[in-house]
Amino acid sequence: MSLFFGGARQNGYVVDDLDAAVYSAGVATTSSFHPDSDTHIEPVRYGKGSNALAVLQTYLTRGDAGHRRLLSVVRQIFRDPSSLLSLVTVRRWSQRSVVLLVMQNRDNSLTTSMRKLGPLRFVTSRQGHGELNPTWIPAGNEAAERGARALGDNAQAVGTWGDVFNVPMTAHYLGGCVISDRAGSGVIDPYHRVWNYPTLHITDGAAISANLGVNPSLTICAQAERALALWPNRGEADSRPRQGHPYKRLRPEPPRHPVVPADAPAALVLPFPRIRGARDSPECQRSRDSSG
Repeated sequence: MSLFFGGARQNGYVVDDLDAAVYSAGVATTSSFHPDSDTHIEPVRYGKGSNALAVLQTYLTRGDAGHRRLLSVVRQIFRDPSSLLSLVTVRRWSQRSVVLLVMQNRDNSLTTSMRKLGPLRFVTSRQGHGELNPTWIPAGNEAAERGARALGDNAQAVGTWGDVFNVPMTAHYLGGCVISDRAGSGVIDPYHRVWNYPTLHITDGAAISANLGVNPSLTICAQAERALALWPNRGEADSRPRQGHPYKRLRPEPPRHPVVPADAPAALVLPFPRIRGARDSPECQRSRDSSG
């Protein structure tokens, strides 16, 4: 098995003995841990047949000073030629692999753009705002190596070709449609309406305005649910302030004819239930008190 290091950087492990375990069965992500204050790691499984990611994997290399990563790959091939077979074999990769999604909450970013090469156009990336992007994350390498050791002799810790050439990668494309209080400083207003085009809403990852340092799926879902819960029912007045007016905290609008039954697990519960132990910020508490 290969422990394939994944995510903003990706690492992981791969196991050759399929009789021992099948790693593709079950929920994709169910757990995570913080090896240090800046790093968050999630074990990820891919479903049976989802093997395309295998073409990214190669030997795990270090990126600190004095290590030539491509030379390290060549040395590992000569040291153990038989290990190369498991790395280049795409067949049943998801069943014998665990991906480690390695994320950090540092202030760094990638900026993507279109590039033209003759008649061809393709997407490329460059250093964005903030700190320099890391070319390797030591905690991710250590997690992959520890996981491989825990799984036994058939497990192999691996990295990606992006690591070998010091090319930073991300699994989470976020940002680009900043939430703002006026049209000149962002793309959407606090209710996710596009400035000067209020019937168009943006609620996907483009509306995430910061590097969360964790898997953003629940944050995207929460923002989208909040934005849509403020829509008026058909035929009712829109309680949201017009664009350009001050922000106003609003109560969610209960749907008049919900598609999801009230007794279903995914039913929209209004008002939103309080989370045990949660505390409002002073601003939220004042808004709650003033709204009655």
